[in-house]
Amino acid sequence: MALERMVVTNHERWGNLVKTWSTGRNYLEDDNEYPVPETVDEFKNQLAKAQVFMTVPERYKQVKFVAQDYDTIVVRLPPKFAIEDSEERLSKPGATYPLPPFYKRLFNGIDPVIPEDEKFRVHAERIGDYTISLCS
Repeated sequence: MALERMVVTNHERWGNLVKTWSTGRNYLEDDNEYPVPETVDEFKNQLAKAQVFMTVPERYKQVKFVAQDYDTIVVRLPPKFAIEDSEERLSKPGATYPLPPFYKRLFNGIDPVIPEDEKFRVHAERIGDYTISLCS
């Protein structure tokens, strides 16, 4: 069974919502308040209010925020089943590595294509990047 994933429609609004939670300053430039949510329902409500348009599968029952300190390394480990599910998807004949739609804008309107022999390399690189990066 394929793992149902969260899907973001508006990555810019999502990034600005994360920046808002992190700093307490409203990067969404609206009249709403966005305190760090404590429940999945609060999380979903804020996603809607911020017009992020993210699907959140029903399997999620909790939300946890980890605020990283300047002098602390935080490595966010993905769940084993999520890595295994991704590897299974990528192993199927004709499977492509999925990239968010905003990459097309960055590549002058062309959908970037990850070559077949690079899929698992890119998978490892993106996991490594997103588990330890401290804002680019």
